[in-house]
Amino acid sequence: MKQSINWKKLATWFIILLPILLLIDIGFDTIKGKLIWTEIWAMKNLFFKVAAALVGAYFISTFNSEPKKDDSR
Repeated sequence: MKQSINWKKLATWFIILLPILLLIDIGFDTIKGKLIWTEIWAMKNLFFKVAAALVGAYFISTFNSEPKKDDSR
């Protein structure tokens, strides 16, 4: 069974999750001590935030969705 992706929900949750993940990272950096903005905006750091936001948005967009019916049989 294939899960149907709600693309509107995926895009909406990606846009919501990315700033939340950035704020969490900034919060942890301030708690740890030094807030280094170049590390927050580094490509490696942003890549993992974008990937985490996409994975989270994917799971949210497929949760409780109707499975696609396979009519190939």
